[in-house]
Amino acid sequence: MAVRVDVSELRTLSTAMARIPDKVQRGVRPVVSKGALNIKQELQMDLASSQSFRGITFSVNYDVKVTAGGVEAEIGPDKDKYGGALANVAIFGTSRGGGTVPDPSIALMAEADRFETALGDLFKGLL
Repeated sequence: MAVRVDVSELRTLSTAMARIPDKVQRGVRPVVSKGALNIKQELQMDLASSQSFRGITFSVNYDVKVTAGGVEAEIGPDKDKYGGALANVAIFGTSRGGGTVPDPSIALMAEADRFETALGDLFKGLL
């Protein structure tokens, strides 16, 4: 399952971020982590509301990585956890059914404004 998001404006932001103090750069990780948590919780609610797939709710997790290039989060079902491998069926379905859980990109888009606001608050007056 792949979710694509236009991040062209984030490149400009990352260039500007390279010029801000380390203290503020460290502030980005909690913002990304909170956004990832919000998306994870929405995905879990979507699964929990499904009659057929509520059992895989706790397979959804997220990881946050800090690299030289920035901070990133990976959010979604962990296929190594109970039921995690069923997420594709839950979201996209098969010829025998499924596809009853909303696409995760909806949760991503729902978080976008909050994420942008949180970053804006962090960088207010610095860029």
